[in-house]
Amino acid sequence: MLKRSFFLSLIITVTTASVTVQKASAQPLSFLADSVSYLWPTDASNQLSSTFAETRSAHLHAGLDIRTWGQEGYRVFATRYGVIYRIGMSPFGYGNVIYMKHGDGSYSVYAHLNRFEPKLQAFADSLRLIDYTADLDKIIFEEGFTYKKGDVIGYTGSTGVGPPHLHFELRTPEFKPFNPLLTNLTVHDNIPPVFRQLGIEYLDDETLRLKDYRIVNGTGSGSRYNFGEITVNGPVGLSVNVHDRANNTPNVYAVHTLTMMHHADTLFHSQADYFPFMYANHMFLDRSYPILVQTRRGFQRLYKVKGNRLPMYQTNSSLGLIDFDTGTYPIRIIAADANGNRSIANLTIHVNPSGKSPRDEITYIPTYPKPSNPISQANKWNNLKLDENRMLLVSASDDVIPFSRDVRYYKNESINSFEKFLVPGKRTIFKSPDNMMWIEFPENALHDTLQLRMDIVKTGTTIQFNFDPDRLPLAERIQFNYLLPDYLNENERLGLFSVDRYRDRHFFLNAMNNHGVIRGSLREISSLIIKSDNTPPWVGRPRLERNLAGNHVVILPVRDGDTGINYRNSLIKVNGMRGIIEYDPEKNFLIFYNPEFRPAPSNQIEAEVLDGAGNRTVRSFTI
Repeated sequence: MLKRSFFLSLIITVTTASVTVQKASAQPLSFLADSVSYLWPTDASNQLSSTFAETRSAHLHAGLDIRTWGQEGYRVFATRYGVIYRIGMSPFGYGNVIYMKHGDGSYSVYAHLNRFEPKLQAFADSLRLIDYTADLDKIIFEEGFTYKKGDVIGYTGSTGVGPPHLHFELRTPEFKPFNPLLTNLTVHDNIPPVFRQLGIEYLDDETLRLKDYRIVNGTGSGSRYNFGEITVNGPVGLSVNVHDRANNTPNVYAVHTLTMMHHADTLFHSQADYFPFMYANHMFLDRSYPILVQTRRGFQRLYKVKGNRLPMYQTNSSLGLIDFDTGTYPIRIIAADANGNRSIANLTIHVNPSGKSPRDEITYIPTYPKPSNPISQANKWNNLKLDENRMLLVSASDDVIPFSRDVRYYKNESINSFEKFLVPGKRTIFKSPDNMMWIEFPENALHDTLQLRMDIVKTGTTIQFNFDPDRLPLAERIQFNYLLPDYLNENERLGLFSVDRYRDRHFFLNAMNNHGVIRGSLREISSLIIKSDNTPPWVGRPRLERNLAGNHVVILPVRDGDTGINYRNSLIKVNGMRGIIEYDPEKNFLIFYNPEFRPAPSNQIEAEVLDGAGNRTVRSFTI
């Protein structure tokens, strides 16, 4: 029997008339008949390293990660009868992945595979060998690769992200990931969740925009915890660093439900049963994004901000925000896992007089904070000077600029600051007053209204673009464009990088100087830097190996710390034979693979390795 109780809407009894709870709609899992059962998808283990809806770098985790003990090559089984709908192969993301469609229209997903079963692998290789392209993403439903429940469809690996493990998902017919632990699939778990820390997010009394936060450590063990007494002078939102555990494993997991109560009044409830995949990046609204980017810890919010469309929440009329009259309020936070184990954390909130009455109802909590130091005059451009001896757009055609060219000559100069108020729901251009830089915001890119400031700092051959506020989540990607000054036009090694100021690191955004223009796609608002990469990649000595399928391959160690390895344009020939060039970014290997390759007693290796900036290293070896 399936755990059908989790599929139903939560019914909350409220004893105080001033607090009401919005009833959540029923979870869309009605397709799943009680007679349906799933097979555990691998013989590697029945232990998890991650669960559903955990924090990831850019999205909510959409499934379960099953432990493979640091090894690869365990069998992966079809969890139900079905036909292969789609396959993918990549060094990033899901790596080598299988999407299987079942008779009720639902899907199962098996990711980070070392390889597919032999017939499916041969079919995938035949597609890649057409043009020796390592990447593959293809719907193959019509090919008729059908498997019974328990048939081997692949083998566990480490392709894509992370160490060896099997990532396993279940999706509805509408392709929405849902929690596999709501089916007959279970793990041994009688351990309650663990509360570690409480986040207190201070909001502006007038606008409710985030001003600051602090973190409080908890005490306690077992199923009882305490965060002590907290004094506030205005509205605050709470968030918790809480995790679950299971028996016989060191890993920590996300909890299934979170509830915040004042006496018998439910202020907030979240339940991670499913979510539309298109809203997976709303993790940045479910978690406290300022705390996440600074500490890398996922504090789950106990209130709901504007733009969060995840179908996980029930809240009171204040959306879970603590906006109380002067007084003392005992608060309980309850965390539970999918097996029903639960823990309770208590705290006491003292509300000091603020001279302002609390709101009867809150319908809008802003997503974005204000700039920390807004400039006095919008679109102010400091120290701009014109030099009529230097043309602005010597290498750009009219169609690259979505507005008129008001300024025609430009000189590299100082620090420049400007700002703009951006509104969601319409396409917007955020541009510098000299029209050298513009960012295109699609209609649905912003979660909320945003007052955004930018400082542009030019120092020699580097140009910095500092956002204020910085590190903000987006609903859709935005497009950054910059027309390089004349003295940098011919520098083909200039690239665009995202700046993580908290860890003093730069991340290449796969955007290079293209005839004097740099364009890049941004998945968050994050400060940027344009700088040069003139260092070719390092290439080590290759070696011959057999992969887990028994095929001979050539392993070539490579490394590039700036713009990364461009594996798509790199080339390896062995005894004059071309092959598919695969890439393992975790181990820093390029892999020559051709199922027809058989090594000779002496093998000549010709390697040409490129990085993202076009720097190349050419080497020859005999092995």
